[in-house]
Amino acid sequence: MIDRPTDAVSKAMTFYAALGLDVRYFPALWHTFNVGHMLAIDLDRICRHHGLSIADFNLLGALGIDRPQRLRPTDLAATLQVSQAALSARILRLERGGLLVRSPATGDRRASMLQLTPAGAHVVKAGHSYIERESQFVRQFNRLSEEDRVALARIMGELHNQLDRELSRSTS
Repeated sequence: MIDRPTDAVSKAMTFYAALGLDVRYFPALWHTFNVGHMLAIDLDRICRHHGLSIADFNLLGALGIDRPQRLRPTDLAATLQVSQAALSARILRLERGGLLVRSPATGDRRASMLQLTPAGAHVVKAGHSYIERESQFVRQFNRLSEEDRVALARIMGELHNQLDRELSRSTS
């Protein structure tokens, strides 16, 4: 018989505690890691219906957010926390697919600005609608009480802010 995830974590905590290790963080770390992995699989499955990966969808979504000015590829790489090299091929593929356009930046001939096309905006909207309807994560999240949904969003948001700040500092 396979253990439930919570039972497996309890057994792992007992094992690591017996080694003299601090295991107080272990359940949160392990569950977050595994839920994140399952979420990525779920979202990739959904995005494949639109011929995209979740990374493609995330990039298009970042471009769709209303900002005072359009993003340069370097800005987008920083926003998405990916390398320029990884982003370049993705931008080229999405540009060839008609989902985004690159235009020269004013005042800097070496730089370009990125913008969603109407087709890209449609894919973002359709993808979000599909996630709302088909995502296992959304389905399970909606089964939580309103209080738990608010608490989870607050806690994960705070962890995200702290990790973003620390990791950004350590990679600079």
